[in-house]
Amino acid sequence: MSDLWRAVRLLCVRRRRVLLAVLAGSAGLGSAVGLAAVSAWLIARASQMPPVMYLTIAAVTVRTLGVSRGVLRYVERLVSHDVALRGMTTLRTRVYARLAEADPATVLRLRRGDLLARVGADVDSVGDVVVRGLLPMAVAAVVSTGSVVLVGAFLPWAGVALAGCLLLAGVAGPWWALRAARTAEARSANARSQMSATVLTLLDDAA
Repeated sequence: MSDLWRAVRLLCVRRRRVLLAVLAGSAGLGSAVGLAAVSAWLIARASQMPPVMYLTIAAVTVRTLGVSRGVLRYVERLVSHDVALRGMTTLRTRVYARLAEADPATVLRLRRGDLLARVGADVDSVGDVVVRGLLPMAVAAVVSTGSVVLVGAFLPWAGVALAGCLLLAGVAGPWWALRAARTAEARSANARSQMSATVLTLLDDAA
């Protein structure tokens, strides 16, 4: 994990952009949660056949949340990918600068296929960590905390139960999956590197 965080820090992403992406993602996911809650209340309340005026605000809220969910999700995608792409550009620039300044003997020991994989796929993987890992984790933490507080305000024991389920699904589950996938991912990265080097060697010596 220390190597992963060190690689992510090399992206030099701006905190303001990251915060904007987290806020947009939290608003979009919050709209989805609110849409489910209001829709459930609307269905349950409508089954009691109250006057239509009692359901007007809920119906408008459902439409508003449905539209805002898609819009905010689109905004979050734009901002998060902007953060990742800017960081990947910075990281690639740093890699090329280090290669230019490095000892030629050290660089020559690297196979071209492995070098291309590091500059290309490995940098893309670091960017994917931000878009598919770190930002969704932050968004989930914000929305989960808000949901627990809101549910706990109505019924404390329900808030405690929700917090326990979220911790089980958001902490224990990913931790177990991380342990199971660590060995497979290490072997996969080594296999991709060897495959790139082998393909380039075959192409170079094809004649």
